[in-house]
Amino acid sequence: MLIINSSFPMGNLEIEKDEIVGLLGKNGSGKTTLINSVLCQNSTKIYIDNQDFCEEKDYSLLSVVLQDPYSQILAESAKEEVELMRKFHNINEETVKKIMGNYYTTEFLKLSDGYKRRFVISTILASNPRYILLDEPFANLDYQAINDVKEILPKGSLIAEHRTKEIRDIIDRAYLIDEGKIREIDKDKLYDEHFLISKGLRGFKLEKEQIELGNIIFEAETSKVSIRVREKEILCLVGKNGSGKTTTLKQLVGKIYVIFQNPDLQFFHNTVAEEIKDDNVLELFKLKDKADKSPYVLSYGQKMRVLIASAFASKYKVIALDEPSVGMDGESLISFYEMIKLLRQEKRGIIIATHDEDLIGICDKIIKLN
Repeated sequence: MLIINSSFPMGNLEIEKDEIVGLLGKNGSGKTTLINSVLCQNSTKIYIDNQDFCEEKDYSLLSVVLQDPYSQILAESAKEEVELMRKFHNINEETVKKIMGNYYTTEFLKLSDGYKRRFVISTILASNPRYILLDEPFANLDYQAINDVKEILPKGSLIAEHRTKEIRDIIDRAYLIDEGKIREIDKDKLYDEHFLISKGLRGFKLEKEQIELGNIIFEAETSKVSIRVREKEILCLVGKNGSGKTTTLKQLVGKIYVIFQNPDLQFFHNTVAEEIKDDNVLELFKLKDKADKSPYVLSYGQKMRVLIASAFASKYKVIALDEPSVGMDGESLISFYEMIKLLRQEKRGIIIATHDEDLIGICDKIIKLN
């Protein structure tokens, strides 16, 4: 049995070798802090079969998939990573080949964000640890990749994930971090929309607005597709990992306001208030209590919220967002949708590149890239 005795968030988690366990909680609740305890850099105690894990740090027994793919790569390609890991672990190369597909030998830095995530997940799973902790593993993944990962996800896994719909059918038990404390909850609660909303979790349906679109306000040709956006329109770009969604948005930079996926590369000021420059927007996105903090110290979901709030505060007629719901909890998703509604009231257009079914449901027009 794996036991995690955490001081913050406060409480214990227990994971048997024959089960998959879910970990849920709002942004900033401590999910990532708990997952990162496997690095043995804080006061959290980890025991595997009553042995203190941090005394030996045997990562063949316990491994982790972190949020940032860049923090876990050692080689230039998945193939080279497998060859390197073979020196220390028994590796199932077929696992990596299945998840990476045609990109098995492609350099990491040339991969899409989705395939960078696949790179880390597949190579960690291929090392066959007895237990594995995964922090937002389905972020950036397309529908097929999510299903592929679910198929090979081993027992003995703890999954911290905002996309409640993706894990509630595969987990045996669930823990919730609420008000700084860890507690086990009935798995059936993850199907209760009122409970999910009350705890700031996702898994509920956003109701699509029925609205009359206005005049065309933006047109552009990219290497992949012709883009045309009308007033109040939500245009969604969908497609598999590597299909060119991010590349398409890059070709629109300078013509419209574009927010990309890596938050830390898009901050230019010392505080959240300076980034957003609008007290009303701070209030709308529930960032008032973060106004004087550096955006760099926030959780990933909170960083994305700051960037989207900055986009809202801008005066651009069209705003594009690349996988904006990555790292969003339920509260952030509702705030994001409120922003969309306000943009539509101002006759602005929105372009969203996404895999997220929660967002695809609110689109007026969908362009599928191949």
